Amino acid sequence: MRFRNSNLVFKKILNSEATADYEIATYGGVARKTIVYLLLVLVGAFGGIMLGSVNASVYGTLLTVAALSTFIFALVSFWSPKAVKITGSIYCILEGVVVGFVSMAYGAVAEGAVATALISTIMVFTVVVTLFLTNIVKVTSRFTRFLVIFAIGMLLSQLVLWLIMSLTGQAYSFSLCLGISAVTVFLATLYLFFDLEQIRQIVEGGYPKEMEWYVSFGLVFTLVWLYVEILRIVTILFARRN
Repeated sequence: MRFRNSNLVFKKILNSEATADYEIATYGGVARKTIVYLLLVLVGAFGGIMLGSVNASVYGTLLTVAALSTFIFALVSFWSPKAVKITGSIYCILEGVVVGFVSMAYGAVAEGAVATALISTIMVFTVVVTLFLTNIVKVTSRFTRFLVIFAIGMLLSQLVLWLIMSLTGQAYSFSLCLGISAVTVFLATLYLFFDLEQIRQIVEGGYPKEMEWYVSFGLVFTLVWLYVEILRIVTILFARRN
């Protein structure tokens, strides 16, 4: 079978599978692995909160370790599909600890923010899936280029803004915080379309079944990111209202 995909990671794993017989990826397999990752996030979140209620000092140490190590595990997961089953699982648990703490903190500031953000995330995902399946939004090479340029531009602009604020000693205003969060939510939403396209390519392209873990991790990574950013917006709005 001839594969056509510009994803360097996809090409990397296919180099070792090109002449071998293997079980192919399925939508059902991707769905099951996505659920596993989401459950691990929940385990990390609720486990961390329960630990915090029992031993705050240990929870603080775990939270620090989780916050510092999630980036490393995410990086390894995205660049090593063969390791993502393990590294992705560890990432989800540790990220769950961080998300649980953030949710608890934001929930204390604005009552009802967590439930609103969770429902909003589900609604956004539902809309994205609908637009993708109906081909109203198509992930083409132009879409991907725009996504990459947009992401890099967003990262650089936030870095420059942070430097300016640090040097001038100014604080972020309400409208600026809201604007940044809104743009970030839009970026995360675009990445959901990209993730769905990756899933479609590995399933319909007959890719190895182990790639299910890889694309499932990408989807969960984006969903958690989207939830945190929506939670930030909801908290800002609720706190402003109160």
